[in-house]
Amino acid sequence: MDSTGNPHPHDRLPLQGVDHLAHVTWNPEATVGFYRDALGLPLVHAVTGTGWLTESFPDFVHFFFALGNGNHLAFFYFFDLPEDQAPDDLMHRSRHIALHVDTEEELLAWRRRLKAAGIRVTPPLAHEMIESIYFDDPNGIQLEITRPLREFGDIDARDAELTVNALTDVVRKGDASLQATWRRKGELIAERHEKGSF
Repeated sequence: MDSTGNPHPHDRLPLQGVDHLAHVTWNPEATVGFYRDALGLPLVHAVTGTGWLTESFPDFVHFFFALGNGNHLAFFYFFDLPEDQAPDDLMHRSRHIALHVDTEEELLAWRRRLKAAGIRVTPPLAHEMIESIYFDDPNGIQLEITRPLREFGDIDARDAELTVNALTDVVRKGDASLQATWRRKGELIAERHEKGSF
């Protein structure tokens, strides 16, 4: 590091591998059926969002499958967005590679390093269980460096299952919206309480 605390270009900063690879799905039921049911990957987390980052960002469900060794495969489902009308900038932000670091100090050191190299990088953004910085490689591929705010747990997996079940139900009925997904999730929770299985 130099006297200002910026890393030298050849200083080695740790990365702990891939945290997640993110893609987009227009068929969440088939996606879950393939990755969870056919491949046996556990569904471990789901995030729902509205007005995220910018007002024009569509409502979404972002769900994660565990690949093992702390690696995940994630999918965005965007409401009211036909596949043939998806804007390029949205697809760019949605399809990305997230690299893992363990600590806030490592995340901030990476941000300083990127800025010192003249790379545009976002401030740290905390969302749900992670804090991340975002930037593009020379090919226009979005990269993310992320650190955990806490580990995924059983409650996250149960919540993800309810969220994704609600999502697939409303998509199948043709009533797909984030609000309909939340309503259906509430109904599923009530059904489980009535059965005593929650």
